Amino acid sequence: MPLTITQRLGRAPTFAELQALAGQHDVHIHGNELAGDFCHPNPGQPKVTGHYVFAPNGDIRGDFTGHVMGKLAGSFALTAGKAEVTVTEKPFLLPESVLKSTLAVVLKDFCGRFQKD
Repeated sequence: MPLTITQRLGRAPTFAELQALAGQHDVHIHGNELAGDFCHPNPGQPKVTGHYVFAPNGDIRGDFTGHVMGKLAGSFALTAGKAEVTVTEKPFLLPESVLKSTLAVVLKDFCGRFQKD
């Protein structure tokens, strides 16, 4: 059963801001300000992979697959006023309450970086 975490977002990040943030976490972006892919640099067993698309209005949508104690997969949307992460597949051994609280903290920190100008 999917679970969704939502957080208030002042404004959607720019492509340049996402590139800088990804670089701080050793995640590589292959694409441009319209669409692309992202992954952790280890091609044999990447920690995270995904795709993203920028809409004409600046919204960003995508999907991801991660490997943390098993497979973690889902989608994300960064829109005017809201950031949303939906997890559609989680590791069997990871309790849902731990996953929810961890994602909530990380998403809150992420959103705190992008306040309205």
